Amino acid sequence: MIPESSGKAPSKPLWRIALGVVAGFGAMGMLLAGSLTLAYNLIGEEGTFQPGTYQVTTAWLATHVLAELAAGTTAGLVACWLGGTRAVLLIASLLFLLGTLGAYGKISEGNPGHPRIPGETDSMEAASVAISPGWKHLLSPVSLGSMALVAGFAVGRKTPAGTNKLS
Repeated sequence: MIPESSGKAPSKPLWRIALGVVAGFGAMGMLLAGSLTLAYNLIGEEGTFQPGTYQVTTAWLATHVLAELAAGTTAGLVACWLGGTRAVLLIASLLFLLGTLGAYGKISEGNPGHPRIPGETDSMEAASVAISPGWKHLLSPVSLGSMALVAGFAVGRKTPAGTNKLS
């Protein structure tokens, strides 16, 4: 344990850091899945895809980026509250690393470009067949990871009384 006179707070146990990371990922996943499913149901198939293709529209890209910013923020907040700033650093690093690897996979697989079949495409199928531009795949890990860092460190700053503050 670090002596009180050093001015540093004792670090969180490893299990708390791991819990913060896992819970942050869980909260992020639930928020992304829920918000994007809701957005798809509100915007609809025609508002999500360009006519006759599975290329996504500008409206869908904007919605997706906003959902990622909210999810990254949530991941950082949850990680900080449960695991402290080390959990925030770990989750932001993992989001960036895994997101970059996923982006590489998506970009390298190319655009199959098969035409969209008229009719209803449910949200699960839409998620698997949607074709986003390459820049969007590269933006995702940056937006998720950076928002996790910003939100986590904003909460992680301590007031003199030792309580968390949001600003």
